[in-house]
Amino acid sequence: MMDESIDKNICRVAIIGAQRQRVAKVTSLLTSRNNSIISTLEYLKDTNITDLPKSIPQTVEIEYLPIVATFDSYEDEHGNTVRYLVKLEYHGPNGTLIKGKSLAPFFDDVETTTTDDKMEKDEVNLFPRIPVVATIGCGVETNDDVEKIQNFLETLSSSCAAQLTKKKDVDEDTTQSSGMIIECIKPNAEYTTMKEENEAFRNMNEEDKKESISNGTIGPAKMANFVYKIATDTIIQRCAKELKEYEQAKAAKVEAQVEALISNSIEPTQSSTQHIPNPEKTRYACKRCRSVLFGVEDLEDPPHVQKQHNFQKKRHKSGYNNMGTCQNHCLAQPLPWMNGCNEMEGRIHCFKCNTKLGHYSWTGAQCSCGTWVTPAIMIPCSKVDEMGPQQHCALTGSSGVMRIGSPLQNLTIE
Repeated sequence: MMDESIDKNICRVAIIGAQRQRVAKVTSLLTSRNNSIISTLEYLKDTNITDLPKSIPQTVEIEYLPIVATFDSYEDEHGNTVRYLVKLEYHGPNGTLIKGKSLAPFFDDVETTTTDDKMEKDEVNLFPRIPVVATIGCGVETNDDVEKIQNFLETLSSSCAAQLTKKKDVDEDTTQSSGMIIECIKPNAEYTTMKEENEAFRNMNEEDKKESISNGTIGPAKMANFVYKIATDTIIQRCAKELKEYEQAKAAKVEAQVEALISNSIEPTQSSTQHIPNPEKTRYACKRCRSVLFGVEDLEDPPHVQKQHNFQKKRHKSGYNNMGTCQNHCLAQPLPWMNGCNEMEGRIHCFKCNTKLGHYSWTGAQCSCGTWVTPAIMIPCSKVDEMGPQQHCALTGSSGVMRIGSPLQNLTIE
């Protein structure tokens, strides 16, 4: 009796035919050739993967199951011959058991798993139940026969019957499902049926038979090659699919981590919102905390033209004597640290010390010189200190800040 525990490194391949001797012969050829161990690393080398995830075994052992299909027939009420499948029986590891055994244990060891450990084991098993079925002719060679075998296997397990969806491709003479691949061998071009091809093999002399076995073009050797190819193709396809899902899951995990970092991040820091003006040009810093706010290149370009009239109703005692001098720095557009200036109008504060610096209005405002500026992003000159270009910092002190009206403005360099 087979071991009721399925190792995830084992892929079971059913070899089905209607003649036990032929099934046993094909199984013997496969085991004698050591066609039982598959290296997934070798087949997946084109993917440049050297370390496989734990869900993909580096090697897979193929367990060949010699199975004999018994068919019978009867005549219906119209006199038509109706062929039906009587049973499928397992005839031991080498196919030498005279009395066959039920295939149910190959499904029960998966379906009856109820403990947490068993369920977890089934989840990582890439090859549950009997994932590959190869019919080698010998009385099983039509689409109807293959479909009957498919239906028989599905009835062995209620969950298997619920999960599998039959998909029959007549052109390729195969029947596939999500949980099982069934393929039927085809005769060579010079023969109409496998029965005819097998008859030709039996009529060969011993020398020709030996040659056909060595090159695998006809007879049991051809059948063994057919079974091995289906097994290896299935194993690699499933490992490749698992690898793709693993890579997708890993990429999704990284993306989720990035999104979590973004969603859980605190408010932008000064470094992410601070505007860095060109140090080789004149810059302006907050008078209170000395943080650099903007540069001369951030001012409106071209500067607005000074007007000789004032739209304000309130006038100074000296009339228009105060007009004509701009007492504001007008910016061309909001800077990153201003948080977008999303309202119609509002105040502008220093991003570091939160001191009020000025105001903005998208509908416009009047400058001290009498010019109506639209839009108006204004910072009074009295709120900031002017900083000379970096090469002049030696004259202005270590901070490079030059206060308006300071003696350094009148300094003459000889």
